[in-house]
Amino acid sequence: MAFFRDRAEAAETLIRSLPAEVGKDWLVLALPRGGVPIAAAIARHLGATLDLMLVRKVGSPGDPELALAAVTGPGPDERVVNQALCTRFGLTDADVTCLARPELDEIARRRKLWAAPGLPLAGRKVLIVDDGMATGATLRAALAAVRRQGAAQIGVALPVALGPALRLLPADVAPLICPYPEAGLAGVGAAYHDFPQVTDTEVAQLLSGTGATRA
Repeated sequence: MAFFRDRAEAAETLIRSLPAEVGKDWLVLALPRGGVPIAAAIARHLGATLDLMLVRKVGSPGDPELALAAVTGPGPDERVVNQALCTRFGLTDADVTCLARPELDEIARRRKLWAAPGLPLAGRKVLIVDDGMATGATLRAALAAVRRQGAAQIGVALPVALGPALRLLPADVAPLICPYPEAGLAGVGAAYHDFPQVTDTEVAQLLSGTGATRA
């Protein structure tokens, strides 16, 4: 059974769940592509700044939907790896680097295409937003990247998380907003009645026309 009609309804649910401490002084950081419509709605509501955290999942051999790792770029060392899956598939660090290369190239392509501001995060309060979490590899990579860049506080807003994935997030993530944690679904898309692919054009439009502050 789906929890949301679409991403717009998921955004409305998250907005109602935002604690009073999250205001216009926070940077709303979307995980493309699916997290962008939700993050844009939250940024509009808060009157806050919207930006992107460019992260790509590295799929497992033979099962691209199973996250072996996630990378943020620009270098191959900017990644979070699922060591248990590496052991299962008998993959070395060099193998993971090879598998990650196309995803790093895609990050570079998207950075150029969308012209995302890439605002400095040092000392900022940051709310990372996505449309859901399956294994958590992508989100953990984003959290690690934001932490490396010196964010003062990091929160997360997700409409849904599958199985035990939410428990894998660092304990210092605050606030952690997830109306449907540990959902027993086959995938994030199953939480939505309408779950279309968000296009490059839509991402660019949302970045340029959110009505949020651009500073």
